[in-house]
Amino acid sequence: MKNHRNIPFFVPHAGCPNCCVFCSQVKITGESAEKDLNCEVKELTSLLESEFDNKFSESQIAFFGGSFTAIDRNRMEKLLSVANEYIDKGVAESIRISTRPDCIDESVLELLKRYRVKNIELGVQSTDDSVLLSSNRGHTAKDSFVASQMITEKGFVFGGQMMIGLPNSTLESEIQTAKDIVKMGALESRIYPTVVFEGTKLYDMTLSGEYKPLSLFDAVERTAKCYKIFLDAGVNVLRIGLHSSENLVNAPFGANHPSIGELVKSYVYADIIAEKVNRCDGKILSIGVRKSDISMLRGHNCAAINRIKEKTGALNVEIIPMDIPRFEPCVSVRSV
Repeated sequence: MKNHRNIPFFVPHAGCPNCCVFCSQVKITGESAEKDLNCEVKELTSLLESEFDNKFSESQIAFFGGSFTAIDRNRMEKLLSVANEYIDKGVAESIRISTRPDCIDESVLELLKRYRVKNIELGVQSTDDSVLLSSNRGHTAKDSFVASQMITEKGFVFGGQMMIGLPNSTLESEIQTAKDIVKMGALESRIYPTVVFEGTKLYDMTLSGEYKPLSLFDAVERTAKCYKIFLDAGVNVLRIGLHSSENLVNAPFGANHPSIGELVKSYVYADIIAEKVNRCDGKILSIGVRKSDISMLRGHNCAAINRIKEKTGALNVEIIPMDIPRFEPCVSVRSV
């Protein structure tokens, strides 16, 4: 039996009090925000009806795509009510939502608790107020700290979402954001390198030269630094980058590689391995890794292996499948 599954239902752009410079929910999700409530309920019901035959040890109904707690209260309660009907029928065990830091208060948390919401993902994006202002987020870093404290004190599982490469953002501010999300008590996180879609303010800023998108290499490197902070803190990184789609691939600027998550993990893996051996010039480096992780090291033109060779001076690298945890490689060095 498979372990965990989110049953995603998108409420795109709904409830957001303003439009961030990077935001194009229709491009990201392929969904339109304008929906009749009755039609929306039918769509949710149809989705959940189709899930009866899926066998997972744990399933969650996940409301993604907008600021769920800021939508019309009647709409929110209706969607939660339908979700709860299918929790009672055994389709799922609980509910996951995503929202904004400035759309959390005590009353809404009490409502979410009544409707068996377990996980709340907060779009922190950055804890640098200058970055938030430049991105037209409409909230401050303090809002994220206050909201996360309320969420954790109420017993929800808190997840922090952050972005890489926002306007005015630097590697240092992104590292601080990752550290702050850990301090907030996050058990989960998502990292989204910025992608520039047509029709957004960020697209116009790019064309005018006001904003310079990160190269793929820079996005991978900066994301990897933040990923390692979460890894070391025991925070589960649920996803790196947007879900692959035709719209993502066709985005004109930004880190829109469909496998950016694998690129980041292979970068981190290479650094972990290199740190274990320091230098081994002219020797052969034997690396034992979990079998399912071999492709992470050998994929993308052996970028990770080449990085290991560059950092260690190894003449050659051999990969050995072993029954060990991810990111805990067994490393040894031998002469040619």
